Amino acid sequence: MTAVQEQTMSDLGQLDYRPRKSRIGAWIGAGIAFVGFTALSFTLGNETFEGGAITWLDQAGMIGLGVIGAAIALSFLRLRVRADEKGVEVTNVASKRFFPWQVVTAINFTDKMTWATVELADDDEMSIMAVQVSDKERAVAAIKHLRALLEQSRS
Repeated sequence: MTAVQEQTMSDLGQLDYRPRKSRIGAWIGAGIAFVGFTALSFTLGNETFEGGAITWLDQAGMIGLGVIGAAIALSFLRLRVRADEKGVEVTNVASKRFFPWQVVTAINFTDKMTWATVELADDDEMSIMAVQVSDKERAVAAIKHLRALLEQSRS
């Protein structure tokens, strides 16, 4: 079942949602970083302005910087939110957390927010970076699904 489909409470299934536009942006950013630094490494020349030598190690270092930049950009491919009758699992760039529905008080997503948040019973909040305003209708459908699962867990 995808997040875009509307469901009633009786046939509400699990949600497995990944953003679309940030994934495209991650691949483009990774390509630009890698290709850009690789191209730059071949345009360094043989000498610095002060007469120092530029070796193949310097070129390899520039390519390595491109690999690091690409890896950072590709880390945004991890973004995901999964939810079922037990709770919600949020995977952001550097963290992955599971919250049972008993500790979730609200799922927030307003027009002023870049991405959704899950509000917890201890007044803590965690961003759901997978549900982004740039995905428009898909993001709204995912939020509706998350809220329906939250409501279903309370009944």
